[in-house]
Amino acid sequence: MPYPGRHVRAIARRVLGRSGGVLAEPDAVEINPAVLVEVNESFGSLEAWSGWAASHPGVYDASEAATTAERILQAGFQEPLTGRVVTPQEISAPDANWREGLAANGLNSRLRAVLALIAGATAGQPVQEVRIFATEAVTPFALLMRGIFPRFLGAEYGFDATAREALFPIPHQDLTALDLPSGRFDLVTTNEVLEHVPDLDAALREIARVLKPGGLHIGTHPFWFTRETGDVRAKLVDGQVVHLKEPEYHGNPVDPDGGSLVFETPGWDILRRARAAGFSEASMRFVASESKGYITENTGVFVFCAQR
Repeated sequence: MPYPGRHVRAIARRVLGRSGGVLAEPDAVEINPAVLVEVNESFGSLEAWSGWAASHPGVYDASEAATTAERILQAGFQEPLTGRVVTPQEISAPDANWREGLAANGLNSRLRAVLALIAGATAGQPVQEVRIFATEAVTPFALLMRGIFPRFLGAEYGFDATAREALFPIPHQDLTALDLPSGRFDLVTTNEVLEHVPDLDAALREIARVLKPGGLHIGTHPFWFTRETGDVRAKLVDGQVVHLKEPEYHGNPVDPDGGSLVFETPGWDILRRARAAGFSEASMRFVASESKGYITENTGVFVFCAQR
């Protein structure tokens, strides 16, 4: 196992690794690392991550991840938010991209990592009172959240009037200019979205604006975890897209034929930029759970967490 001799709290530490920033903290669960891989670490800088990774070389060992994935495929896991037991027959694993694989009930590995942190952040709170905004409305993730949290609001982005009309009655929201009141949400979640906005700093400001004081952002994006700055591939200049590199597109559930253009893949400086945008704290959480069914080929999933 990559992390011998440790006891960890399985999705029981506070999301930002400090006393503030969660609505409640569930009871600690001790995991024997000789039996299961369970990792939940918080990093505030490339330097901190590099030092920790150097003393835990297993995080870069793809064979370790493959072995863990095989055990998950053989044993199944417990879905982190609902507690539902997923059997091996329900899990698909088309390739060794464990971050996007190990899918069950429409949820892949990285989405379960996000759900686990959301479960920790909302534990002990009446689900009727938790206000959550997500930049997705038609995905299995959004449908699951809507079925649990009555005050969940999911929205999609329509790039022009025709696209917005086609979305109706699904709400349209532009993450760089949200049509939402300030200080109203307990949690905002963005999954594989931040890389597609033309102005990442504006998006961070808007997320901070709509959160209550102490509210949280929890979500994922492709991440250059070995670099301070990310990879800017395109910009929006006077309303026109200017490509700086070969265009890269990712899947878009509301535009499967066209996809979504990648503007920027962030590096570690997203944490500094988040604080400049109005967050009091920001970190990258590195999480893996054999019991809950989420890993990557580098063992853990990086989840971007920030507190208003």
